[in-house]
Amino acid sequence: MRNSGFAVDGIIKLLLAVAGFIFVRGLEDFFLAPRWLVITALVLFFLSAATQISYAVSKGEKRYLKFPMVFDALLIVAVVIGLVLAAASNPAGGWILFVLMGVGSLGIAVVFTTGENGPSFSEEDSQSP
Repeated sequence: MRNSGFAVDGIIKLLLAVAGFIFVRGLEDFFLAPRWLVITALVLFFLSAATQISYAVSKGEKRYLKFPMVFDALLIVAVVIGLVLAAASNPAGGWILFVLMGVGSLGIAVVFTTGENGPSFSEEDSQSP
């Protein structure tokens, strides 16, 4: 069940990233953000989603579930703040949204990449002889 939750969340993020690429001009105009910022955030979001799906297929351990949940919650807050500031014609909304999306996506990708291929940082694995 955990694997499907990771995969579904990753697929939804992947579809949102693709939709963002389709409407990049509209995102750029609405949020008053530079195109490079929007594209960079969407690329990182896409790679994060692909990494999450890959992790779900191979492992999907429960100990990493908190990271996408926190990222999703912070992304919702960033979207709300971005929408409010964009409605007030303030370009800070785009910067807040896309910088947080990019940095959070990069963090999620690093967590799932090191969780899959890198060293294990859990206490239970380090105690085994």
